[in-house]
Amino acid sequence: MKNKKIHIWIALGIIAVFLFIAFFGCGEDIKGIRNMRFGIDIRGGVEAVFEPVGITKKPTADELESARNIMEGRLDAKNILDREVTVEKKKGRILVRFPWKSDEKDFNPEEAIAELGETAKLTFQDEDHKVLVEGRDVAGSSVVQSQDTREYKVELHFDKRGTEKFAKATEDNLGRNIGIYMDDTRISNPVVQQKIEGGEAVINGMGSREEAQALSDKINAGALPFSMKTSNYNTISPTLGNRALTSMVTAAAAAMVLVCLFMSFYYRLPGVLSCVTLLFQMALQVLAISVPQYTITLPGIAGLILSAGMAVDANIIISERISEELMHGASVKAAVRNGYQRAFSSVLDGNITTAAVAVILMMFGSGTMLSFGYTLFTGVVINLFAGVWMSRTMLTSVVQYKFFKRPSMFRKKRERKILDFSGKRRWIFLFTACVLFAGSILSAANGMKLDTQFTGGVILKYTFTGNADMEKLKEKVETVLERPANMQITRDPASGQQKLAVTLAGNKGLSPKEQQEVTKTLNAEGGQEYKLSETYAVEPYIGAKALKNSVIAIVLSALFIVIYIRIRFSSMSGLAAGISAVAALLHDILIVVFVFGVCRIPVNDAFVAVTLTIIGYSINDTIVLYDRIRENQKDREKGETLAKLVDRSITETLGRSVNTAFTVVACVFIIYLFSVFYHIESIQVFSLPLLAGMISGCYSSVCIVGPLWVCWEEHKQKKKK
Repeated sequence: MKNKKIHIWIALGIIAVFLFIAFFGCGEDIKGIRNMRFGIDIRGGVEAVFEPVGITKKPTADELESARNIMEGRLDAKNILDREVTVEKKKGRILVRFPWKSDEKDFNPEEAIAELGETAKLTFQDEDHKVLVEGRDVAGSSVVQSQDTREYKVELHFDKRGTEKFAKATEDNLGRNIGIYMDDTRISNPVVQQKIEGGEAVINGMGSREEAQALSDKINAGALPFSMKTSNYNTISPTLGNRALTSMVTAAAAAMVLVCLFMSFYYRLPGVLSCVTLLFQMALQVLAISVPQYTITLPGIAGLILSAGMAVDANIIISERISEELMHGASVKAAVRNGYQRAFSSVLDGNITTAAVAVILMMFGSGTMLSFGYTLFTGVVINLFAGVWMSRTMLTSVVQYKFFKRPSMFRKKRERKILDFSGKRRWIFLFTACVLFAGSILSAANGMKLDTQFTGGVILKYTFTGNADMEKLKEKVETVLERPANMQITRDPASGQQKLAVTLAGNKGLSPKEQQEVTKTLNAEGGQEYKLSETYAVEPYIGAKALKNSVIAIVLSALFIVIYIRIRFSSMSGLAAGISAVAALLHDILIVVFVFGVCRIPVNDAFVAVTLTIIGYSINDTIVLYDRIRENQKDREKGETLAKLVDRSITETLGRSVNTAFTVVACVFIIYLFSVFYHIESIQVFSLPLLAGMISGCYSSVCIVGPLWVCWEEHKQKKKK
């Protein structure tokens, strides 16, 4: 007894320690929230996919690793130290992400991207194009300035082998030209006057110090094993990213306060302790992201907020169970003990299915989808193994104190009249059919379309002031690129800033050099300065891969759910239960599709993330109901029909379903409000369909799943007769 009393203080001490570490970190290896690695959509920066060109076979792992090392060397030369260069061996490509420095003023991503993929192969060739000396024979290079002409030069320093090869080359080619080539471009063609034995050479003809330095950096970094290019890249300005971070942090704080107030006032002592547990879970989740320096994106932060809302679900289930035990006359200690025991099955099944969906999202997603899946997965796992254990430890300890074991410290559930959901199932199904029919008509009228992420294409966004001659700009851009372009001007309601969106027709990507030409063309017109704020360019085959992976992820999620429910709920005719659950999920997915169609939101990876989240959330609700039906089957009253049994189960779990929906929907609604206020489009197109899907998920789990399963089972019984 006395030992249990002290558990609450030990638990609070542990929570305090983890909160401190999560905020401040601990040493060099354990980084806190202040040192989290944010994605380019938060900090601003570049994300580009580089693929080999000019080779007939898939590059080896060693070749890709060599290319990665050289790319990192080039980033080092530009003092870009905070970056990610990832080799994707199976796909034979390299993914590069790096943010802009805090003091960056000249937002010029095209140049950085273009330089990364150049082979930068330095060769010395005779007049017959025979290679005499290569860049690998150069120990290093530096920029020097002539004292006489003030011209900038690149001075080469050969290694021992290079010194010998260069001496022989100059001796054999006296009075002849030795061309100096970078890749296939000749940058200098001096005449050899004498044999050079000092191990040094000079490249002349540099137009500026910047040009000389860029060449020197390439030489020092080395040559790539093959040329690499990209037409698939994203760029976001630092200003836009910082505004997005501010909005999401504020939304997270507001959501946490709202959830904690609701839990504390509605569930009293268990609610208060669940809020304390939530702080512990969030600290662990921050560490799960910051310690391995996992890159967190805006959808990742949204996933963090959402996982917090869903984490409360476990404590709502437990609190509802405790209330039921008190209603049936159990003592406070017995109610707490039995509440956790009876709730664990629902919590376990719900978390496993949600975790599985998150894993599938991580397996088949990339970028924002991967970030969202990771935060959701860590949140679910931490909730299952840490959250539930911590809340149980604290509550079983605190009720040992006389003051806290009073019934008034807990909410006591009241007997409710059993609601006739099964009896009104025809009206429910008719209403559902009407909603789906109306949604399909409106979506068809507006037209569903795929985003450039899935089709390929280019969108460039610029900020500017003053007036813009749209027709003239359109004509100039189309002339430069030789492809149709669409121009659209919007105004940011938060900042009042004007934006010019340039959408290029067709599904072809855009090279960094072509993007530079577009920017130069816009600014050449005069009158105002066009500053690049966002770019999105993707080749069609990349988009096709993303679309394929998205479809696979959704199908696998649905298949896993059917199999899992078939196994776990065999007493309920598992196949019928699984198909009923999937039917409800299809309803929720269709609602999400209709929101995308009615609101004219292009289908992109946000759609996939929303769909899989809804699948995880909705099935969690369904499992809670199934778990109660299975439990009630054991003490089924004589003469109680299957429909009445299901209605009783729905009524008993209704409080949990509504309260969970309220907390999660409130979190998502806050995210949406802040995204609208700060005009963050990427979060708007994510949170609005998610909001609709969450409401739909609550409706389908309460009104559709149970009555549909009853119909299936009653039909089977009639066939047997």
